[in-house]
Amino acid sequence: MFRFAFLVLLALPLATRCLAQQFPLLPGGELPVAAIELDKMPWTKIPGIDAQEFATIVGDRAKPGLYIQLVRWPPHSVLKAHSHPDDRYVMVLSGTFYHGIAEKFDERKLEARPVGSFFTEPKGVRHFGMTKDEAVVLYFVGTGPSTTDNLEK
Repeated sequence: MFRFAFLVLLALPLATRCLAQQFPLLPGGELPVAAIELDKMPWTKIPGIDAQEFATIVGDRAKPGLYIQLVRWPPHSVLKAHSHPDDRYVMVLSGTFYHGIAEKFDERKLEARPVGSFFTEPKGVRHFGMTKDEAVVLYFVGTGPSTTDNLEK
């Protein structure tokens, strides 16, 4: 939990309207020092993707600029090969995530990324992921506007 609170505090100077709506601004429009516990984040279903949910910490993935999002994966979920138009930086906050790079989902290419792991997803590079017996929370940083492109059927 400390690791998550620390990452949120690091991101606060870059925060945009998303956190400002959750934390009232100080006189002069400054954002206060604040933290949100992982289990109290407002989670939203990802449109078009069955199992995963996201919580936006900073920015808006659909708009230009920095965004920071959490993505929560339940146990035994799979997201087939896809890409994004932006570089993404990812850290595993809980669980073990299984991540692969290839044009199509291939379980043999999955690499385990345990809690605390950091990895990148370069723009336009097709990748995929899954969870096994435990839920996973991933911490994403990127630059919008961003989408999930070319989702494998």
